[in-house]
Amino acid sequence: MRFLLTLTLAAIAPATGAVSTYSNSWTVNTTLADNDPAGWASSVFINDVPFEQIGTLEVDLVISGGWNGDLYAYVTHKNGFSVLLNRIGATSLDGAGSSSSGMNVTFSSSATEDIHTYAAGVFSGSLSGIFLPDGREADPMAVTQFTPQTALLSSFHGQEANGLWTLFVADMAHGDLSTVVSWGITITEVPEPARVLAAGIPVLLGTALLGHRRRPRTQSECN
Repeated sequence: MRFLLTLTLAAIAPATGAVSTYSNSWTVNTTLADNDPAGWASSVFINDVPFEQIGTLEVDLVISGGWNGDLYAYVTHKNGFSVLLNRIGATSLDGAGSSSSGMNVTFSSSATEDIHTYAAGVFSGSLSGIFLPDGREADPMAVTQFTPQTALLSSFHGQEANGLWTLFVADMAHGDLSTVVSWGITITEVPEPARVLAAGIPVLLGTALLGHRRRPRTQSECN
């Protein structure tokens, strides 16, 4: 005799619902001191992010004028730290960096172009587009395209979103003045975990496999 058993198995289904995003930007219009490693910082405290943890982070930066290859910039928040610019375009053959002037860029982990190596081929005009941050946490006067990228936006993933955010920018070489026009951040929340659904699956098994206890046989069945 065989019995039909319905096994309940766990099935993973995608989470439903939209993922929340928070954006904010700040106009600062600050001209950097020329050839001054002490630099300048803009700090803002935010407390209106409607979710707790950072899933992904993008940073917007608008700069006018100057020599982009002179600039060193990073952003910090809690334990997160990412180098956005480290004398972009500076290479082992050209330590002056990119002679492009000004930028309107977004730094994103989903970008495919490294702003440091991209800028090495831009000699005039301003930069625009979506880039990976420079990420090279090294002496700005010795950085090259071969310096490892160890300070990327991934350091913010999983951090609490609300709190103090700081942008630091410095002009590291003599000549030309850069003005930081504005900067901003876009935070996307950590997606909800996948939901576990119950799926009823009928399986036909023998009684021996089920360990089914047989009913006592009647006298007529025994004869």
